[in-house]
Amino acid sequence: MAVGVVMLGLGAGIGAALPRVANDLPPALANVARVPERLWAQLVPPRVVKTARLAGLTGPERAAVEALAKQVDGLLIWASNRDGHHQLYLLDLRARAVRRLTSTPHVHFFPRFAPDGRTVVYMRSQREYVSFRDPLGWDLYLIHIDGTDERRIVVGGGHPGWTADGRGIVFHRGPRMFRYDVEARQETLLFDAAAELPGIDEDLGDAELAPDGRRLAFVLRGRFAGAHGLQGEVSGAAVFDLGTRQLTLLTREQACETTWAPDGEHVVWMETGGNGGTRVMIGRPDGSERQVFMDLPGPRSHEYFPRLSNDGRWLVWAATDEGHEQDRANYEIFVWKVGTPWDTAVQFTHHPGNSNWPDLWVRPRA
Repeated sequence: MAVGVVMLGLGAGIGAALPRVANDLPPALANVARVPERLWAQLVPPRVVKTARLAGLTGPERAAVEALAKQVDGLLIWASNRDGHHQLYLLDLRARAVRRLTSTPHVHFFPRFAPDGRTVVYMRSQREYVSFRDPLGWDLYLIHIDGTDERRIVVGGGHPGWTADGRGIVFHRGPRMFRYDVEARQETLLFDAAAELPGIDEDLGDAELAPDGRRLAFVLRGRFAGAHGLQGEVSGAAVFDLGTRQLTLLTREQACETTWAPDGEHVVWMETGGNGGTRVMIGRPDGSERQVFMDLPGPRSHEYFPRLSNDGRWLVWAATDEGHEQDRANYEIFVWKVGTPWDTAVQFTHHPGNSNWPDLWVRPRA
Protein backbone atom coordinates (compact mmCIF):
# COMPACT_ATOMS: atom_id res chain seq x y z
CA MET A 1 0.00 0.00 0.00
CA ALA A 2 2.74 2.42 0.99
CA VAL A 3 4.70 1.58 -2.16
CA GLY A 4 1.61 2.27 -4.25
CA VAL A 5 1.11 5.68 -2.66
CA VAL A 6 4.77 6.54 -3.22
CA MET A 7 4.60 5.45 -6.86
CA LEU A 8 1.39 7.45 -7.37
CA GLY A 9 2.98 10.53 -5.83
CA LEU A 10 6.11 10.07 -7.92
CA GLY A 11 4.06 9.75 -11.08
CA ALA A 12 2.07 12.88 -10.25
CA GLY A 13 5.28 14.78 -9.57
CA ILE A 14 6.80 13.75 -12.88
CA GLY A 15 3.58 14.67 -14.69
CA ALA A 16 3.60 18.12 -13.10
CA ALA A 17 7.28 18.69 -13.88
CA LEU A 18 7.22 17.67 -17.54
CA PRO A 19 5.41 20.79 -18.85
CA ARG A 20 8.09 22.96 -17.23
CA VAL A 21 10.79 21.45 -19.46
CA ALA A 22 8.72 20.67 -22.58
CA ASN A 23 9.52 23.99 -24.27
CA ASP A 24 13.23 23.14 -24.15
CA LEU A 25 12.83 19.74 -25.80
CA PRO A 26 12.76 18.81 -29.51
CA PRO A 27 9.17 18.91 -30.92
CA ALA A 28 8.66 15.13 -30.86
CA LEU A 29 9.76 14.81 -27.23
CA ALA A 30 7.90 17.99 -26.27
CA ASN A 31 4.62 16.49 -27.52
CA VAL A 32 5.18 13.41 -25.35
CA ALA A 33 6.10 15.54 -22.32
CA ARG A 34 2.83 17.49 -22.65
CA VAL A 35 0.55 14.42 -22.63
CA PRO A 36 -0.07 14.43 -18.83
CA GLU A 37 -0.85 18.16 -18.92
CA ARG A 38 -3.28 17.70 -21.81
CA LEU A 39 -5.11 14.85 -20.07
CA TRP A 40 -5.29 16.85 -16.83
CA ALA A 41 -6.65 19.88 -18.71
CA GLN A 42 -9.59 17.91 -20.07
CA LEU A 43 -10.64 16.63 -16.66
CA VAL A 44 -9.91 19.36 -14.13
CA PRO A 45 -10.85 23.06 -14.47
CA PRO A 46 -7.93 25.50 -14.14
CA ARG A 47 -7.95 27.33 -10.82
CA VAL A 48 -6.48 30.56 -9.53
CA VAL A 49 -5.53 30.91 -5.87
CA LYS A 50 -8.28 32.91 -4.17
CA THR A 51 -5.86 35.52 -2.86
CA ALA A 52 -4.76 36.24 -6.45
CA ARG A 53 -8.24 36.63 -7.90
CA LEU A 54 -8.79 40.15 -9.11
CA ALA A 55 -11.34 41.53 -11.53
CA GLY A 56 -9.47 44.83 -11.81
CA LEU A 57 -5.89 45.46 -12.89
CA THR A 58 -2.68 44.82 -10.99
CA GLY A 59 -0.11 47.57 -10.51
CA PRO A 60 2.10 46.47 -13.44
CA GLU A 61 -1.02 46.18 -15.60
CA ARG A 62 -2.05 49.75 -14.80
CA ALA A 63 1.43 50.90 -15.80
CA ALA A 64 1.13 48.94 -19.06
CA VAL A 65 -2.21 50.60 -19.78
CA GLU A 66 -0.61 54.02 -19.40
CA ALA A 67 2.17 53.05 -21.78
CA LEU A 68 -0.22 51.64 -24.38
CA ALA A 69 -2.75 54.48 -24.11
CA LYS A 70 -0.05 56.90 -25.29
CA GLN A 71 0.38 54.89 -28.48
CA VAL A 72 -2.97 53.42 -29.45
CA ASP A 73 -6.62 54.43 -29.03
CA GLY A 74 -8.77 51.33 -28.96
CA LEU A 75 -10.42 48.44 -27.17
CA LEU A 76 -8.65 45.28 -26.01
CA ILE A 77 -10.59 42.15 -25.12
CA TRP A 78 -9.30 38.87 -23.77
CA ALA A 79 -10.35 35.79 -21.75
CA SER A 80 -8.98 35.22 -18.26
CA ASN A 81 -9.67 33.13 -15.16
CA ARG A 82 -8.36 35.88 -12.86
CA ASP A 83 -11.76 36.07 -11.20
CA GLY A 84 -12.13 32.33 -10.63
CA HIS A 85 -12.92 30.93 -14.06
CA HIS A 86 -12.67 32.18 -17.63
CA GLN A 87 -14.65 35.33 -18.33
CA LEU A 88 -14.19 38.03 -20.97
CA TYR A 89 -12.56 41.34 -19.97
CA LEU A 90 -12.72 44.56 -21.96
CA LEU A 91 -10.14 47.35 -21.68
CA ASP A 92 -10.87 50.80 -23.09
CA LEU A 93 -7.46 52.42 -23.59
CA ARG A 94 -8.94 55.88 -24.10
CA ALA A 95 -10.80 55.74 -20.78
CA ARG A 96 -8.06 53.66 -19.12
CA ALA A 97 -10.80 51.46 -17.69
CA VAL A 98 -11.36 47.70 -17.60
CA ARG A 99 -14.61 45.84 -17.02
CA ARG A 100 -15.74 42.22 -16.97
CA LEU A 101 -17.99 41.70 -19.95
CA THR A 102 -19.43 38.27 -19.05
CA SER A 103 -20.56 36.77 -15.78
CA THR A 104 -21.80 33.17 -15.84
CA PRO A 105 -20.50 29.94 -14.29
CA HIS A 106 -19.53 28.72 -17.78
CA VAL A 107 -16.26 29.02 -19.72
CA HIS A 108 -15.88 31.95 -22.14
CA PHE A 109 -13.29 31.99 -24.92
CA PHE A 110 -12.33 33.36 -28.33
CA PRO A 111 -13.83 36.89 -28.36
CA ARG A 112 -13.77 38.73 -31.69
CA PHE A 113 -14.76 42.35 -32.31
CA ALA A 114 -17.20 43.18 -35.09
CA PRO A 115 -15.67 45.43 -37.78
CA ASP A 116 -17.37 48.49 -36.23
CA GLY A 117 -16.10 47.61 -32.73
CA ARG A 118 -19.59 47.69 -31.20
CA THR A 119 -20.29 43.98 -30.80
CA VAL A 120 -18.33 40.89 -29.80
CA VAL A 121 -18.88 37.28 -30.83
CA TYR A 122 -17.49 34.59 -28.53
CA MET A 123 -17.66 30.94 -27.45
CA ARG A 124 -19.42 29.80 -24.26
CA SER A 125 -19.30 26.26 -22.93
CA GLN A 126 -22.58 24.36 -22.79
CA ARG A 127 -21.53 22.84 -19.46
CA GLU A 128 -19.95 24.63 -16.53
CA TYR A 129 -16.50 23.36 -17.48
CA VAL A 130 -15.31 22.29 -20.92
CA SER A 131 -11.63 22.10 -21.82
CA PHE A 132 -10.70 24.12 -24.89
CA ARG A 133 -9.38 20.87 -26.35
CA ASP A 134 -12.95 19.58 -26.48
CA PRO A 135 -14.27 20.53 -29.95
CA LEU A 136 -17.85 19.86 -28.87
CA GLY A 137 -19.89 21.44 -26.13
CA TRP A 138 -19.63 25.07 -27.28
CA ASP A 139 -22.22 27.62 -28.38
CA LEU A 140 -21.69 31.03 -29.96
CA TYR A 141 -22.96 34.27 -28.42
CA LEU A 142 -23.14 37.95 -29.32
CA ILE A 143 -22.85 40.79 -26.83
CA HIS A 144 -22.54 44.57 -27.14
CA ILE A 145 -19.38 46.09 -25.70
CA ASP A 146 -21.44 47.76 -22.98
CA GLY A 147 -22.56 44.29 -21.81
CA THR A 148 -26.13 44.53 -23.14
CA ASP A 149 -28.15 42.41 -25.57
CA GLU A 150 -26.29 39.18 -24.93
CA ARG A 151 -27.82 36.34 -26.98
CA ARG A 152 -26.98 32.89 -28.25
CA ILE A 153 -26.79 32.68 -32.03
CA VAL A 154 -25.39 29.20 -32.73
CA VAL A 155 -25.79 25.89 -30.94
CA GLY A 156 -22.74 23.69 -31.33
CA GLY A 157 -20.03 25.75 -33.01
CA GLY A 158 -16.57 27.15 -32.49
CA HIS A 159 -13.86 29.62 -33.55
CA PRO A 160 -16.16 32.40 -34.83
CA GLY A 161 -15.00 35.25 -37.04
CA TRP A 162 -16.78 38.16 -38.73
CA THR A 163 -17.19 38.77 -42.43
CA ALA A 164 -15.61 42.04 -43.55
CA ASP A 165 -18.99 43.78 -43.88
CA GLY A 166 -20.05 42.79 -40.36
CA ARG A 167 -23.20 41.09 -41.63
CA GLY A 168 -22.08 37.52 -41.15
CA ILE A 169 -20.17 35.29 -38.76
CA VAL A 170 -18.16 32.33 -40.00
CA PHE A 171 -17.65 29.37 -37.67
CA HIS A 172 -16.86 25.68 -37.73
CA ARG A 173 -18.82 22.65 -36.70
CA GLY A 174 -16.47 19.70 -36.99
CA PRO A 175 -14.89 19.67 -40.48
CA ARG A 176 -17.50 22.04 -41.92
CA MET A 177 -17.52 25.83 -42.06
CA PHE A 178 -20.78 27.76 -41.86
CA ARG A 179 -21.83 31.37 -42.32
CA TYR A 180 -24.37 32.85 -39.93
CA ASP A 181 -26.37 35.82 -41.22
CA VAL A 182 -26.72 38.21 -38.26
CA GLU A 183 -29.84 39.99 -39.57
CA ALA A 184 -31.68 36.95 -40.97
CA ARG A 185 -30.46 34.74 -38.09
CA GLN A 186 -29.83 31.86 -40.45
CA GLU A 187 -26.78 29.71 -41.12
CA THR A 188 -25.63 28.26 -44.45
CA LEU A 189 -22.86 25.80 -45.33
CA LEU A 190 -19.75 27.54 -46.62
CA PHE A 191 -17.14 24.79 -46.92
CA ASP A 192 -17.17 21.03 -46.34
CA ALA A 193 -13.55 20.10 -45.71
CA ALA A 194 -14.35 16.40 -45.26
CA ALA A 195 -15.78 16.23 -48.80
CA GLU A 196 -13.18 18.52 -50.40
CA LEU A 197 -10.16 17.09 -48.58
CA PRO A 198 -10.88 13.43 -47.71
CA GLY A 199 -8.51 12.33 -44.98
CA ILE A 200 -8.51 15.64 -43.08
CA ASP A 201 -8.86 15.54 -39.32
CA GLU A 202 -12.41 15.86 -38.02
CA ASP A 203 -11.96 19.36 -36.59
CA LEU A 204 -11.44 22.47 -38.77
CA GLY A 205 -11.22 24.76 -35.78
CA ASP A 206 -8.55 27.19 -36.93
CA ALA A 207 -10.23 28.27 -40.17
CA GLU A 208 -10.75 31.97 -40.88
CA LEU A 209 -12.32 33.69 -43.87
CA ALA A 210 -10.28 36.28 -45.77
CA PRO A 211 -11.57 39.86 -46.01
CA ASP A 212 -12.47 39.23 -49.67
CA GLY A 213 -14.87 36.46 -48.56
CA ARG A 214 -13.32 34.11 -51.11
CA ARG A 215 -10.44 32.37 -49.35
CA LEU A 216 -10.13 30.32 -46.18
CA ALA A 217 -6.94 29.94 -44.14
CA PHE A 218 -6.82 26.92 -41.85
CA VAL A 219 -4.66 24.26 -40.27
CA LEU A 220 -4.31 21.20 -42.46
CA ARG A 221 -3.88 17.94 -40.59
CA GLY A 222 -4.65 14.41 -41.70
CA ARG A 223 -3.61 11.48 -43.83
CA PHE A 224 -4.28 11.95 -47.51
CA ALA A 225 -4.31 9.78 -50.61
CA GLY A 226 -4.04 12.20 -53.53
CA ALA A 227 -6.58 14.94 -52.80
CA HIS A 228 -5.15 18.21 -54.17
CA GLY A 229 -1.80 16.45 -54.59
CA LEU A 230 -1.50 15.60 -50.90
CA GLN A 231 0.04 12.26 -49.96
CA GLY A 232 0.53 10.64 -46.57
CA GLU A 233 0.65 12.43 -43.24
CA VAL A 234 0.39 16.19 -43.55
CA SER A 235 0.53 18.81 -40.80
CA GLY A 236 0.74 22.48 -41.66
CA ALA A 237 -1.17 25.62 -42.59
CA ALA A 238 -3.01 26.16 -45.86
CA VAL A 239 -5.22 28.52 -47.87
CA PHE A 240 -8.19 27.29 -49.91
CA ASP A 241 -9.82 29.39 -52.63
CA LEU A 242 -13.58 28.78 -52.52
CA GLY A 243 -13.94 29.98 -56.12
CA THR A 244 -11.14 28.17 -57.93
CA ARG A 245 -11.04 25.27 -55.42
CA GLN A 246 -7.26 25.65 -55.29
CA LEU A 247 -5.32 24.60 -52.18
CA THR A 248 -2.03 26.30 -51.28
CA LEU A 249 0.28 25.09 -48.51
CA LEU A 250 1.84 27.84 -46.41
CA THR A 251 4.04 25.50 -44.37
CA ARG A 252 4.46 21.82 -43.60
CA GLU A 253 5.68 22.58 -40.09
CA GLN A 254 3.34 21.78 -37.21
CA ALA A 255 1.06 24.85 -37.19
CA CYS A 256 -2.13 26.25 -35.71
CA GLU A 257 -4.21 29.41 -35.19
CA THR A 258 -4.27 30.87 -38.68
CA THR A 259 -5.55 34.44 -39.03
CA TRP A 260 -5.66 36.99 -41.86
CA ALA A 261 -4.14 40.43 -42.02
CA PRO A 262 -6.93 43.02 -42.56
CA ASP A 263 -5.77 43.75 -46.12
CA GLY A 264 -5.97 40.07 -47.10
CA GLU A 265 -2.38 40.16 -48.40
CA HIS A 266 -0.85 38.12 -45.57
CA VAL A 267 -1.69 35.21 -43.28
CA VAL A 268 -0.39 34.90 -39.71
CA TRP A 269 -0.09 31.56 -37.95
CA MET A 270 1.65 29.75 -35.08
CA GLU A 271 4.44 27.32 -35.81
CA THR A 272 6.84 25.11 -33.86
CA GLY A 273 10.38 26.39 -33.35
CA GLY A 274 11.74 29.64 -31.99
CA ASN A 275 13.01 30.60 -28.56
CA GLY A 276 10.29 28.95 -26.49
CA GLY A 277 9.18 26.15 -28.79
CA THR A 278 6.75 28.28 -30.82
CA ARG A 279 6.89 31.43 -32.96
CA VAL A 280 4.48 33.67 -34.84
CA MET A 281 4.87 33.36 -38.62
CA ILE A 282 3.64 35.49 -41.51
CA GLY A 283 3.48 34.89 -45.24
CA ARG A 284 1.52 35.61 -48.38
CA PRO A 285 -1.53 33.42 -49.18
CA ASP A 286 0.25 32.08 -52.28
CA GLY A 287 2.85 30.45 -50.02
CA SER A 288 5.62 32.98 -50.65
CA GLU A 289 7.55 35.28 -48.32
CA ARG A 290 7.22 33.02 -45.29
CA GLN A 291 9.12 34.54 -42.35
CA VAL A 292 9.19 34.84 -38.56
CA PHE A 293 6.87 37.66 -37.48
CA MET A 294 7.34 37.54 -33.69
CA ASP A 295 9.57 35.41 -31.47
CA LEU A 296 9.97 37.11 -28.11
CA PRO A 297 13.47 37.30 -26.65
CA GLY A 298 13.81 35.98 -23.12
CA PRO A 299 12.19 33.08 -21.28
CA ARG A 300 8.52 34.04 -21.89
CA SER A 301 8.59 33.05 -25.53
CA HIS A 302 6.09 30.21 -25.91
CA GLU A 303 3.72 32.27 -28.07
CA TYR A 304 0.07 31.56 -28.90
CA PHE A 305 -3.20 33.28 -29.91
CA PRO A 306 -1.84 35.79 -32.49
CA ARG A 307 -4.23 38.45 -33.78
CA LEU A 308 -3.66 41.58 -35.86
CA SER A 309 -5.67 44.69 -35.01
CA ASN A 310 -8.34 45.87 -37.43
CA ASP A 311 -5.95 48.49 -38.85
CA GLY A 312 -3.12 45.96 -39.22
CA ARG A 313 -0.68 48.11 -37.23
CA TRP A 314 -0.66 46.10 -33.99
CA LEU A 315 -0.17 42.45 -33.06
CA VAL A 316 -1.69 41.02 -29.88
CA TRP A 317 -0.96 37.54 -28.58
CA ALA A 318 -0.07 35.68 -25.40
CA ALA A 319 3.10 33.95 -24.26
CA THR A 320 4.19 31.78 -21.36
CA ASP A 321 7.56 30.66 -20.02
CA GLU A 322 6.48 27.13 -19.12
CA GLY A 323 3.62 24.77 -19.83
CA HIS A 324 1.56 24.68 -22.98
CA GLU A 325 -2.14 24.12 -22.33
CA GLN A 326 -4.11 27.02 -23.76
CA ASP A 327 -6.57 27.36 -20.90
CA ARG A 328 -4.33 26.76 -17.87
CA ALA A 329 -0.67 27.72 -18.47
CA ASN A 330 0.38 31.18 -17.25
CA TYR A 331 -0.03 32.95 -20.59
CA GLU A 332 0.28 36.75 -20.47
CA ILE A 333 -1.06 39.18 -23.10
CA PHE A 334 1.41 41.20 -25.21
CA VAL A 335 0.88 44.15 -27.57
CA TRP A 336 3.41 45.04 -30.28
CA LYS A 337 3.54 47.77 -32.91
CA VAL A 338 4.28 45.99 -36.19
CA GLY A 339 7.69 46.82 -37.61
CA THR A 340 9.32 47.90 -34.35
CA PRO A 341 11.95 45.79 -32.55
CA TRP A 342 10.48 42.72 -30.87
CA ASP A 343 11.73 43.75 -27.44
CA THR A 344 9.57 46.89 -27.56
CA ALA A 345 6.44 44.74 -27.16
CA VAL A 346 4.43 45.71 -24.08
CA GLN A 347 3.40 42.96 -21.66
CA PHE A 348 -0.10 44.00 -20.66
CA THR A 349 -1.27 41.31 -18.23
CA HIS A 350 0.74 40.47 -15.12
CA HIS A 351 -1.27 37.86 -13.25
CA PRO A 352 -0.70 34.26 -12.05
CA GLY A 353 -3.87 33.08 -13.80
CA ASN A 354 -4.41 32.18 -17.44
CA SER A 355 -5.03 34.86 -20.08
CA ASN A 356 -5.71 34.01 -23.71
CA TRP A 357 -7.38 34.83 -27.06
CA PRO A 358 -6.90 38.62 -27.16
CA ASP A 359 -8.34 40.90 -29.85
CA LEU A 360 -7.57 44.58 -30.41
CA TRP A 361 -9.91 47.03 -32.15
CA VAL A 362 -8.39 50.43 -32.97
CA ARG A 363 -10.66 53.44 -33.32
CA PRO A 364 -10.52 54.95 -36.83
CA ARG A 365 -8.51 58.12 -37.08
CA ALA A 366 -10.56 61.30 -37.49
